[in-house]
Amino acid sequence: MIEKERIIPRIILILQALLRRLPLNHPKLHMITEELGKRMAGFKGETALDYSLSFLDPKKYFILHDLRIPHKESFFQMDTLLITSKFILIIEVKYLAGTA
Repeated sequence: MIEKERIIPRIILILQALLRRLPLNHPKLHMITEELGKRMAGFKGETALDYSLSFLDPKKYFILHDLRIPHKESFFQMDTLLITSKFILIIEVKYLAGTA
């Protein structure tokens, strides 16, 4: 059962909105486009994992996406947390384009 759904990260929405508003000759346009590409690749990798996890029995597995847990003065982030009666699995997703 998916306890916390995955949503499009706010930073992606911000970067997309910024690119729509910047002139094509803006000096930071290339840097912002690259950052958006990296963020989109990461989100694509996470959603690709979601497809595989969708085959798990929702009565046996609890799935939490994009957790941000406070720890002392900062936060700890997990892409996906899979919980069963036998174990807890932290899944960190990396999406690599090209040949690895």
